[in-house]
Amino acid sequence: MDRIANTCGHYDAWRHGAIFERRLVLPVLNVPAENNLQNRCFNEDANELVRRIEADLIYIDPPYNSRQYSDTYHLLENIARWQKPPVHGVARKMNRAGLKSLYCTSKATDAFEDLIQHCDAKYILFSYNNMANKGNARSNARIADEDLFRILNAKGDVEVFSAKYKPFTTGRSDIRGNEERLFLCKVRRRN
Repeated sequence: MDRIANTCGHYDAWRHGAIFERRLVLPVLNVPAENNLQNRCFNEDANELVRRIEADLIYIDPPYNSRQYSDTYHLLENIARWQKPPVHGVARKMNRAGLKSLYCTSKATDAFEDLIQHCDAKYILFSYNNMANKGNARSNARIADEDLFRILNAKGDVEVFSAKYKPFTTGRSDIRGNEERLFLCKVRRRN
């Protein structure tokens, strides 16, 4: 699918005249039924889900900036859901109104605080880069570091692990000192 995308890894436009050479085959993994009988998989709003579950470890990796994932990864979302909705425009996008994330808006901090407050887990592992205000307005992190630490520290003891990471750019920006970070929060007490 990515071979005909007009933008690297995104599906906002297609190469004109692209020819689909092969049939799309999505094999289902043959996982033994007796493996990990307690595992469950969910596909829903995390802020709603955490109100009903408990876990030893919750891993959170929300969008970092104002770019809605559903706008650029709509093709993958459509394939995963396999609902075959009507599509429109050059990029053949479906209606994505119900897929928009608060984590890409000015409400990101409030959404994150709500999520963390309702996590019933021993550990919370949270992934977020240090983009802050290094790029253009659309690329900057939606949740400030001060808020990340305030919210996580209210829940438990926090340790941060980081590694240098080359940011994705289209070659028009020179972003330096970028890091991917994992915040490990050892929850003081469960809800």
